[in-house]
Amino acid sequence: MKLIRKVAAFGAICLVFAGSAWQVAEGQQRTTSLFSTGCVERGFASSDNTNISIGRELFTSIYKMGAGSNPFNEGGSAVTCRIRPGGSPPRFKTLRLAFGMADDERSKGVLEVNIYLDGVQVESRSIGQGDKALVLLDVSRASSIAIEIPWDKNSFGYIRFFQALLEPISSSPGRRR
Repeated sequence: MKLIRKVAAFGAICLVFAGSAWQVAEGQQRTTSLFSTGCVERGFASSDNTNISIGRELFTSIYKMGAGSNPFNEGGSAVTCRIRPGGSPPRFKTLRLAFGMADDERSKGVLEVNIYLDGVQVESRSIGQGDKALVLLDVSRASSIAIEIPWDKNSFGYIRFFQALLEPISSSPGRRR
């Protein structure tokens, strides 16, 4: 009899934890990488998978963009990504973008990082060697996002992106039980 009670108690505990885990998993929202949404690149822009030190912290670079005095890159570098096809409802509410320039980057000067929503500049950051930035933007009304590093004859180097997440609009706000 005691064994049956122990098994029943154990089963009840397992059900409670399974229910809690389901609620937690259900409440978590899936993020999407900006660079997986369908993008076009210009200049020195490409996917990356390199461990780098920025500000003496270790990060894994997922994307890199460069600018320099190379005459073939006078237009600078840019990536433009579509996050919502025309006529469709919004899918994302926030862009979380983290980037910087490596501590050991062979660079000169600072690079400007300009961010655009639907062609309108909404943010600009100046990044030098060892600098990093975090940008949070409301993208709930945007269809496209562009990131640009303009050409500057006095500066060169690479900006490394280690986070570029699109957070979804909640599908079930205030769900009752």
